Amino acid sequence: MKFLVALLVSVVFCAVSGAADFEYIRRGHPQDVQTRAEAGVALMGGGSDLDDAFRWLCGKANGGDFLILRARGGADYNPYVDGLCKVNSVATLILPSLKAAQDPRVAEIIGHAEAIFIAGGDQSRYVNDWKGTPVQDAINAHVAAGKPIGGTSAGLAVLGQFVYGCLEDKPDDADLTSREVLADPYIKRVTVVRDFLKVPGLDNILTDSHFAKRDRMGRSLGFLARIVQNAGRRHRARLPSTKNRRC
Repeated sequence: MKFLVALLVSVVFCAVSGAADFEYIRRGHPQDVQTRAEAGVALMGGGSDLDDAFRWLCGKANGGDFLILRARGGADYNPYVDGLCKVNSVATLILPSLKAAQDPRVAEIIGHAEAIFIAGGDQSRYVNDWKGTPVQDAINAHVAAGKPIGGTSAGLAVLGQFVYGCLEDKPDDADLTSREVLADPYIKRVTVVRDFLKVPGLDNILTDSHFAKRDRMGRSLGFLARIVQNAGRRHRARLPSTKNRRC
C-alpha cells in the first residue's frame, strides 16, 4: 500500500508539472526532509556514469533529497541513483526554456534539494536559459549553504568560474576542435562565459569534459590563453593614468 501511494504521488507530480513549462519527476518519499548536508563537488568528465561518484554525492546529502537538473531528456537518472543510494527521494527537474527557468516554483524545488547533479547535454542551454534567472540564484544559494553539487559533460562544463558556453554553435556544427582554437582563440565560436556559478574551489578554473577522448588539450589551452589575455586587458584598463606625472 505504501508503495502504491508513493507511486501515485509521483504520477501526480508528473501530471501537475507536465502542464507547466517545466517537468518534475520524483521517485521516493513524497515529502521533503531536511538533513545536514556536507559541501562537495563531483566532477565527471562525461561518458559512462560513475557509480562511486554518485554514491559519494548521496553520502554528502546525508539521506536527503537528490535532484537532477537538465534542459532536455527524461528521468533516466531517477532509477539509477535510487538503486545506488539511500536517500529520501530522487527527482529530475527538466527546464527546456527561459520561461521555465523563470517560474518561481522551480527555485523552490531546487531550494529543497540536499544534493544537485547537472546532467549532460548542451551547456549553451544552461547558460542561455538559466543565467540571470531564479534557477541560477537557487543553484548558487544551494552551494553557498554548504550543500554538494556535481555534473557530467555539459553539466561539468558549467561548474567552473570560466565556461566554454557554445553560444555561437549551431545544432549541426561539429565539435570545436583544438586545431581551430589554437589557430585563433578569438574566432566567433569561442565563447567564454564567466561567473555563471560560484562553486568554492573552482574560481579561476575552466572545466571541460571528454578531455582526452576528444583531443581537447589544444582548445583548452586556447581558451586559457584568451582568458589570460582578456584579464590583462581589463587590468591595464584599470591602471591609473600616468599623464603629466613624474615617476
